[in-house]
Amino acid sequence: MNVAEAMGDALVAEGVRVAAGITGQSIGHLADALAERPEVKVFYTRQERVAVDICDGYARASGRPGVVFTDAGPAAANAMGGIVNSFGDSTPLLFIAGHNNRFDTKRRQTKELPLTEVFGPVSKWVAIIEDPSQVGDLLRRAFMHLRTGRSGPVVIGLPYDVSSMPIGGNFPYEPVSARPPVRSAGDPAAIEAAARMLAEAQRPYVYVGAGVLWSEASGELVALAELLTLPVATTLNGKSAFPETHPLSLGIGGFARARYGTTHATAVANAADVIMTIGCGFKQHATLAPVPAAAKHIQIDVDPAELHKEALADVAILGDARLVLRQLNEAAQRLLPAERLVPMQSRIDGLATLRDRWAEVSAPYVNSDETPINPFRVTREFAELIDPDTTILLHDAGSVRGTTCQHYIATTPRSFIGFGVQSAMGWSLGAAIGAKTAAPDKLVATVIGEEAFAETALDIETSVRAGVPVLIIVLNNRAFMDRDGGVSVKLAKMRFDGGVDICALAGALGAKTQRIDKPAALRDGLRQAIGDVTAGTTSVVEIMTSRVRVNLATA
Repeated sequence: MNVAEAMGDALVAEGVRVAAGITGQSIGHLADALAERPEVKVFYTRQERVAVDICDGYARASGRPGVVFTDAGPAAANAMGGIVNSFGDSTPLLFIAGHNNRFDTKRRQTKELPLTEVFGPVSKWVAIIEDPSQVGDLLRRAFMHLRTGRSGPVVIGLPYDVSSMPIGGNFPYEPVSARPPVRSAGDPAAIEAAARMLAEAQRPYVYVGAGVLWSEASGELVALAELLTLPVATTLNGKSAFPETHPLSLGIGGFARARYGTTHATAVANAADVIMTIGCGFKQHATLAPVPAAAKHIQIDVDPAELHKEALADVAILGDARLVLRQLNEAAQRLLPAERLVPMQSRIDGLATLRDRWAEVSAPYVNSDETPINPFRVTREFAELIDPDTTILLHDAGSVRGTTCQHYIATTPRSFIGFGVQSAMGWSLGAAIGAKTAAPDKLVATVIGEEAFAETALDIETSVRAGVPVLIIVLNNRAFMDRDGGVSVKLAKMRFDGGVDICALAGALGAKTQRIDKPAALRDGLRQAIGDVTAGTTSVVEIMTSRVRVNLATA
């Protein structure tokens, strides 16, 4: 058994079931080893970055890491856009990069890339296997990083000469994944202080991020919200962590005027006297303002670097979201009088009134009959055609993010997959393929703009060839940008005059296609596309839309 074969066995033992990449000489032995293992679904992509996106989407939908493989040098560098995106959104995946022979490095050889220097700043951990004796220890360390604390990509360099060396002995690998997960709870004194603060709050606001999803803490979150009647909003990445059909749901929120928030989340955040944040950051594009100074702040995070980062929290709790929420539930039931644990109907009724206002503000957009089609109308039509419990919806970068996320109702964890720290254009095509692989019985759809679509469109063929059907909804607003958007008219015309025939391209790559340019045709066109995907065929629907510039959260 050589090193590559031993790594293939070890990865299977660790629970790896998805791998994606493009082979080449330096990674050929490992790529073959993965392809020969029936437990692993291997995607051969049309560009390295989409291989990362597939594993990224798979992880977000399943909670488990996939493996990316590339050849050395420029092939590994081509994965950078995807790795940066996964790092920004704390998504676990293992990138095994082909590397020059051990004694050919540091000599400016062909395809030489300093992996640790290049990928170190945008990964959780980087290592290079320099001897067969290191394989077991380095893989165990890699999976320990992937399964503990704040998630993120892990990078391992595999020199070509090492990959073909004999491993020696029977290679008795002991997988980390066979052991119970390593989680840490919060300090009991901080837990008690937070429970009392929440109970005494007159206008509480809970704001949760993707940390709740990675911790699988949605059940504990719902239990605490119901116990203390706490309104809950999510970040874009955390959408689906709390069921948006729940009477305590605020949808997507933030502070002051979140760009993708709802009017009711904005109103509750602005008026809050106690705010609890769980597993989320305070990114400028998400919040546009710090936590209100008048509010007390309880901050819960598994990453100590996030605590007190933007401002001092009144109570900071370092710990896993699931364990901390369990502690808060137990503390509240132990410390508080029974009458405080009765649902506060007045608070619930107030939220219902605010939601009615949101529906009123949104109605002109989601019901619009204008031509070109209003993109908010597309979201409404799609949502009325599907079962949200058996659907996974993704979005891409750009304006489609806002026009999709605000009015789609996510009902179960990981049923909506949001992203946004790096916002790599075209991410959602590969991510949808990965999500469908994680949940083959669900309808998986993504909403993407025409410019982002063009960046990764060739991997429609990967979806078709691999037999992983997804629905790709392209909102084509022709993307002509003026100076207000930061791009001159002349440059916009250089970029977009002529454009891409989206349906012709997608059809040539094996997908079913449609073009819709009238609102009245939306319902039947989307229904047909959903039927095609359900029957096993990737479908691309191009919808000619208007360019809507509106922040409904402040309307």
